[in-house]
Amino acid sequence: MRRFLFGASSIVLALGCAAGSDDDGGGGSGAGNTTTSTTGQGGSFNTTGAGGEGGFQGCASFTDEAVQQPAAMLIVLDKSASMTTNQKWATAQLAVVSAIDNDAFDSMSLGLVAFPASFTQPPECLCEFYCGAGCDVCGPLIGQVSCGVSALPQVAMAEAGTEKSNQGGVRKEIYDYLVSESPLSNQDDGSPIYDAMNFGYQALKAYDIEKRILVLITDGGFSCTSLSSRPGFSDGACNDWEHPDNVNQLITMNRDDAMKPVNTFIVGLPGSDSTGGMTGGYATPPYAMKLALSTYAVSGSPETVPLDCDQAATFTQGGAAPAVPCHLDLTTGPFDGQVLADAIKEIRGKALGCVYDLPEPPPGETINPEKVNVSLTLEQMTSTLPKRSDQNDTCETDGCWDYTDADTVELLGKACEDVTNATNAKVEIVVGCDTIVK
Repeated sequence: MRRFLFGASSIVLALGCAAGSDDDGGGGSGAGNTTTSTTGQGGSFNTTGAGGEGGFQGCASFTDEAVQQPAAMLIVLDKSASMTTNQKWATAQLAVVSAIDNDAFDSMSLGLVAFPASFTQPPECLCEFYCGAGCDVCGPLIGQVSCGVSALPQVAMAEAGTEKSNQGGVRKEIYDYLVSESPLSNQDDGSPIYDAMNFGYQALKAYDIEKRILVLITDGGFSCTSLSSRPGFSDGACNDWEHPDNVNQLITMNRDDAMKPVNTFIVGLPGSDSTGGMTGGYATPPYAMKLALSTYAVSGSPETVPLDCDQAATFTQGGAAPAVPCHLDLTTGPFDGQVLADAIKEIRGKALGCVYDLPEPPPGETINPEKVNVSLTLEQMTSTLPKRSDQNDTCETDGCWDYTDADTVELLGKACEDVTNATNAKVEIVVGCDTIVK
């Protein structure tokens, strides 16, 4: 039997014929006691009690566990000099490991990119600023800048499986990297985020999987642009601050890739609410960083941003930070490892959604799409979700389900929210009984 954990939830699919029908097949029974009430087409089904297939136990022929769409998550983590302030690096170390050790990540593939990865020679514009055109002592005079990026992830993508960070596998590789590394402490505070993301996208697309997720965790400005051909904002010596329009273009291009799309999620750590000037002893971009990060979140995964965030905001240099940003903004309220770990786990739930494969029917049998029902158990209480009849119905307040294609079903609205947030939930798909329609 296949096993899959959704958060801490066990997802179980039950197939069978209609209760009391003349169809052949095993009339399995569910475990535990239930009380049942049913109504016909468009009605409702409810049970109380524990376990089994509830009111459908008389017609279930076999039970299988749901498998969500395979997914890969690449974490792109800031280790610039400013991450040494306010325990941000230590907090990120703890949070990343704590999050990915959750059982919900067992079915995923994981990897890690950290930036900057090395020091590089300074850009020509910086040399000219300090010692004039044609300066041939720029390197010794200025020193190197922290703008190097690894073309490959420091921890390559691999299936997580059940091994935790203290056991082996990719989780332990991520743990070992994080505890052995520290931010590149240089007063230039280089943050080559654009290039780190770009290489991250390439790594995800080279990995053979259906769903790809890039998670950027940063405390502020994108820089090192003067080492590229992209236009940027001036830092007084070079056009070194990344222009958010370039970042949005990169994110959108990868999201809209017809063959290998990547969804991008943004986590803003303390310090990412800068508006220019100095923050924690380091310079920041001459614009509202929170506005830029919010637009990146909308570009990266517009279908999962909060409904009440400022989705329509566009970047301008003088634009104000949004009242409700669309990225996961951790600049307000207490910040610790648990807050960041919860943000990473929240991203996983949003990115994967609530889409489940229909199970394979027994040999020689087929699934009639008009004889499929979905039941949801939360805190020992089971109810059957109706299938929506109106494609415009979001089921935000009552929950429902629908087909995404011939082989998958999706929980919608409140149903998806309840399962995503539950510590103990069970989803059953019962095949053989007339579909209950909302």
